[in-house]
Amino acid sequence: MSEIEQGTGISAFVGTWVLTGSTSIKGELAIVDGSPDPNGVEDWLNGSGLSLFETVDATSGLSIDIQPDGTFSEQKQGNPEIEWYDFEGVLTEVEPFNGSLVANEQGVYLLADDAPEWRMPTENEYGVAVLRYDDGDTKISDRLEKKDDLLIRTMNVVTDELYFDRIVIVYRRSVNSDIYACH
Repeated sequence: MSEIEQGTGISAFVGTWVLTGSTSIKGELAIVDGSPDPNGVEDWLNGSGLSLFETVDATSGLSIDIQPDGTFSEQKQGNPEIEWYDFEGVLTEVEPFNGSLVANEQGVYLLADDAPEWRMPTENEYGVAVLRYDDGDTKISDRLEKKDDLLIRTMNVVTDELYFDRIVIVYRRSVNSDIYACH
């Protein structure tokens, strides 16, 4: 895993993005041949929300600003209708946080600043997913992908190694962020 540096792949993500929609699904660890799926947690944390894109419901009230140095900040306006896990791993209403992007061979992930020190995940414990939170009970990966001109954020959550949440948040580039856009 490496910190993202200017010119190494974040140019597509740099700018201000505004919320246009969200959806979520829930699941549980599958039982395979009478035993818990040994790859279930890893597969969920490494999952993409692109397959849920067609089920997104319109909502607004959140923006994310991604800087060329790989840092980001979020701003909330009103009360966006999104399932949300904050930087301390709590299911709550939207609580914006700041942080930085990290990248590996699978993709680009959000990590939160000011997250509790004890929640730091073990690198590569769950495949290539980069976890932004792991307190032993709750694990969260927060992945960014592009689909056409949209930013797709997939928040994959596993609780108690058994219960799964996948929250897909869709943003469009703000017209005010054209100064960042690399064409």
